[in-house]
Amino acid sequence: MLNYPVEKEGIRFYNYYFYQIEKPISIEANNKADARVIMQNILPTLPEKYRESKIVGETIVIPLKGVSEKVVNGVKYIWVGEQKSRNGWLTEEQYIRAIAMSKRK
Repeated sequence: MLNYPVEKEGIRFYNYYFYQIEKPISIEANNKADARVIMQNILPTLPEKYRESKIVGETIVIPLKGVSEKVVNGVKYIWVGEQKSRNGWLTEEQYIRAIAMSKRK
């Protein structure tokens, strides 16, 4: 059996899959209940194909430091963890600078 630490609390990506729609809707939340409330609130604002479909699957993904990415308003963010950033995310530019600074030490 593998023995590895898994963060028990914190941000998760909840991906909701809709019947006959390839691209899921991804929600960033601290827990499943919050994610479902967010989904319920944004569902009326989604494109018609989502509103007329039904949710057929849900997956939960734990973000990986230095690997998980998201794009908001055209800006790419990298997950660094909540110990390294107030909200756990740095812009790609900030992340590259932080890596360069850590290599200098």
